[in-house]
Order: sequence, then C-alpha cells, then structure tokens
Amino acid sequence: MKKGGVKLSGLSFRQVAEVQPGQCDPVYGCPPPTEVVCIVVNKVYDECKNVQVDEIEFIYEADPDNPVTDVICFGVEILEGPICDVLNGRVRVTTTFRTTVRLILEDDSIQDLTEDTTVIKTFNIPRAGENGLFVICEIPFIECLQAFVRSEELEYEVLRTTIIACVGKYLLLKLLANVQLMIPAYGFCPEPPDCDQVIGECPDFAPEWPPYPEQTR
Repeated sequence: MKKGGVKLSGLSFRQVAEVQPGQCDPVYGCPPPTEVVCIVVNKVYDECKNVQVDEIEFIYEADPDNPVTDVICFGVEILEGPICDVLNGRVRVTTTFRTTVRLILEDDSIQDLTEDTTVIKTFNIPRAGENGLFVICEIPFIECLQAFVRSEELEYEVLRTTIIACVGKYLLLKLLANVQLMIPAYGFCPEPPDCDQVIGECPDFAPEWPPYPEQTR
C-alpha cells in the first residue's frame, strides 16, 4: 500500500522520514513502529549502586606560631580502577584515588597536601561469574566535598594538626551479556543537522537595513 511516498519494504518512505528523535507527543504518544529489527547489544541483567563518603586523614606538623586557619578541599582524581574481580557470586571492587587539600596558614601562606587511598569493597551479585555474563564497574561521580581541621595537639613544640577530607563516590556495577534482541524500530536514523560552529571570538555583524529611521505620518 502506497501513501504519498515510495514504498520501502512494505512501508512508506515518507512515513519513516517524518519520524524524528525526541520525546513523544504528551497527548498522542509515539507513532507506531515501522519494522522489527534484530540488534546486537549488551543487555543489563542486574545492576546496583553504592554511594559513600570516605574520610581521608591528613597529618600536618605546623609551627605553633603559624597554625592552620582554613582548609580547602582542592580536588580528587582516580589513579587506578575501579577494578572488578568476580569471586563466586560476589564482586570485589578496588579503586585508588588521590585527594588534595590546601591549607591556609595564619601568615596567609599556602601548603598543599596529597594522600593516595585504596578502597576495596565487596558486593553480593548472585549471578556474577555465570557463563556468558560479565561485570563492569565505573565511578561516574567522585568529588571532594569538604575538608576541616579535626584536632590540634602540641607535641614537642610542633602543632600536630589532623585534617579530614570528605570524598564522595558514586560507584555503579552492571551485570551484562552480549545478546541479540528483536525490537520495534523506525528504520535508520535521519541525517543529523549541521553543528553550530564557533569561528573566532568576534561577534557577528548584522546591521539593520535600511539604515534610515522609520517614518511616521
């Protein structure tokens, strides 16, 4: 059946071309699929997340006449991992990250401290290790939330300062398998629009024409 377009595998080419990516109409919903296709994808069989704040401890030996007056959480970066090891239905995740804090001393001088930390956690994922399934783990979010001075103790004319940095981590685990699935579809995606290219730093010049004031009668 043709309907205002070239027939393509029993479907109207115009019907396929008019479908654009984006949200469906809130009233009418999405148009009916035009075909059923077989695709190869990683199917998620199980997933979980772990959100935690770790307290990273720093020790700074300050001069009693020049103590720490403020602490800034300067940053955190992942050095290695997360690495997933499957152990009979359990997944052990190992991550090493580096935390940097910036100390402001009474004389307004600055001192940066770094600390490398390795965190190992084990999670129960019953089907982990099953033939055909594999585990991936990632940390999409890691942030140094805040830092503060926990205590100061005078020891042998040195002010032993204990500093805590709070590092928040969002760990995501997924149990996947590479499979073939049949799904409803709308054919191939349309050609994308041109990108909005930025050329140079100068603004566009678009004078109004004609350059005469509007006349009123």
